[in-house]
Amino acid sequence: MQAQIAQTPEQVRFNNLCPGETLDRFAWFEILPCRVDQTEECVLQCEAQEAEFWSIYGRFNEGTDDAPEYLAYAVHDEFSVMEIVRIARQIAIETGKDFVAGDARLGQFPKRIGIGIWPVNEFTEIAEDLTVAIHEDIERTIPEEDRRVDDFDNHPLADLREAFVDFSDYSGSGQRDPYQPLDHSDRPVEGGHQS
Repeated sequence: MQAQIAQTPEQVRFNNLCPGETLDRFAWFEILPCRVDQTEECVLQCEAQEAEFWSIYGRFNEGTDDAPEYLAYAVHDEFSVMEIVRIARQIAIETGKDFVAGDARLGQFPKRIGIGIWPVNEFTEIAEDLTVAIHEDIERTIPEEDRRVDDFDNHPLADLREAFVDFSDYSGSGQRDPYQPLDHSDRPVEGGHQS
């Protein structure tokens, strides 16, 4: 199945690429939650709990090597966070290019001290950074006396983290095959959103 999917033209596989466009132009990718701003009639990157859909953006350098300026271009949209990470894993495997993920409130992961975000090809590192970020956010925003056992599972980034756990070796049990379709319970809505 992997070969069959990989041979499908990229503008057919990824719902925001125009005919003739390929993933080759991008240096790295990011996964972000998005929503449509009805007032401005545009798509905005947002916090995870506000997400209407999830997007993969490709980043390409419009600057120079000495002064890079990475612009974002929408590559693919999905309503399910699990589906967007599944597609991202396919892209990482096929291109060897790196990813970051996060939201408008907590930023993107993984991060390196003194450097900022640091795109990676192995999704385990993103899952690990999201795990730490969720714990730290709970400690920072919920007083100890108000914390509950399910705070971690109910955190806005918990579903994104879980998707990265599934499509990495984070749990030690091997990663989910990104070329196998998700079962129906993982895909509440088919297709993507054109932005």
